[in-house]
Amino acid sequence: MKKIVLCMVGAIFAVIFVFWCCLHYEMNNKRTVCDTSISSDGKYELTLLAIGEPDFPFGAAGGRLMLKEGVNKISGTDFSLRNDGAGISRDCWKVTWYEDYAEVILSGKEQFDEQIILYFDGTIDRRQLTLSACGLLFLYIGNCNNVDQLNKKF
Repeated sequence: MKKIVLCMVGAIFAVIFVFWCCLHYEMNNKRTVCDTSISSDGKYELTLLAIGEPDFPFGAAGGRLMLKEGVNKISGTDFSLRNDGAGISRDCWKVTWYEDYAEVILSGKEQFDEQIILYFDGTIDRRQLTLSACGLLFLYIGNCNNVDQLNKKF
């Protein structure tokens, strides 16, 4: 009788462990192809991958950019996208192809845009894009209804 109970308890723990492992993989490690961009000459391919799910609740989502020439991987870089708990999708990136590199702009609701440049020689540059003083002034003026209101604020 004890052996049957121990076997049942062991089986229950095994099922719970397998379920936990599947859930952990799904939440933290699963790679999902969100979008692909191909250069105008068809030689290079840039893939946007989502890794796992966004942190709960309303957290950042992990992703990866992968640059390939044919079947050969040239470079790849990981990033974190803060988009109010939303997952990574084709709407969060913009790709522009140039002669010797691909430029990616990543956009999220809770962060400044991020520029990632993937050169065809394998090097990577990245920087955060912020608003300039003129851009801030333009946004500020856009929120004012008339010139008198703008003069009061300055």
